Amino acid sequence: MGSLRRHLPVAVVAGFAVGLLAVSAAHHATEIEHINHTGGPLSAFVVDAVPAGILLFAGYWLHAADVGADARWLVAAWSMAGSALFTTVTVLTIAIREFEGRRVVEPAFPMLVDAGVGAVAGFVAGAFYVRARRDADRAARAGDAFAFVNDVLRHDIRNSLGVIRGQAELLAATSDDDAVQSRAETIHEQTDEALDRIENASTIANTLSDDAALEPVDLVPPAETAADRVADAYAVAVDTDLPERALVRANDAVQSVVDNLVENAAEHNDADDPRVTVAVERADETVRFEVRDNGPGVDPSVLADADGGLELVRTLVDHYDGRVDVTANEPRGAVFAVELPRAGAA
Repeated sequence: MGSLRRHLPVAVVAGFAVGLLAVSAAHHATEIEHINHTGGPLSAFVVDAVPAGILLFAGYWLHAADVGADARWLVAAWSMAGSALFTTVTVLTIAIREFEGRRVVEPAFPMLVDAGVGAVAGFVAGAFYVRARRDADRAARAGDAFAFVNDVLRHDIRNSLGVIRGQAELLAATSDDDAVQSRAETIHEQTDEALDRIENASTIANTLSDDAALEPVDLVPPAETAADRVADAYAVAVDTDLPERALVRANDAVQSVVDNLVENAAEHNDADDPRVTVAVERADETVRFEVRDNGPGVDPSVLADADGGLELVRTLVDHYDGRVDVTANEPRGAVFAVELPRAGAA
């Protein structure tokens, strides 16, 4: 029964094409008898046969297509609806001319042509619609699967990090060794940072999918946090030039923009006296976040081929309607600058 449901719409399309050819052949054969001339009727039959032939090929394509019975019926229905629409328009046109008393010569020919062309047009439209719906369904399933895996991973990783943090706290409480306590505190801080980033992951995902609402966010606290974190984690001197407040139109994922740029400046700094400067500057309509280092420098085209953290920065900033630039620092290093729309008067 399932096989019949799959093959019946193919039979409908192919049968309609064969029917068009048969009706056209009979009609034009009658014309030959009446006018005793073969050139015109044969030419007209060829014109009729082109859309019917295309429709036969379309039926074969539908037979071989990897789609279900419902999709096949939908394509067949669109094809028949297209034929009916085109034929109806032609019939109405002929009827209007008859009503006006105008002579209509051989109305069957344009009706046959339009019936075939309409069937082909409807088939194509139906096939594109089925493909678009299938792609949308696949995307929705992939999104659901990603969300499920993301939730499971976040849950499991949070639990594991919670255990690690608890063991670090226990180690620090039970040991009198300063070195052990220092390492335990570092582990505790790193697990807290990892947990914060896990919590921020959902905000990043929503931002990249255009589902997140943007709101006024103060850019100064993320800059302070990133500067302190890098100063503790790397052998780098970090200077800051920050106003009291700088509101931008973004969301919590802006922390990832700040973190990636500040960490990138520290991680790749190979200077004898590595330094990083983190600055925030307010303008009338924008807020500029700048990270300046004295490292090896980068080619300005790095943003065009960015991957990893820089790609995330560029993508998030684009979603915030901002811009990212990289220029050379003098006498050595690089300057990454992010301009974001300013929010509010602060």
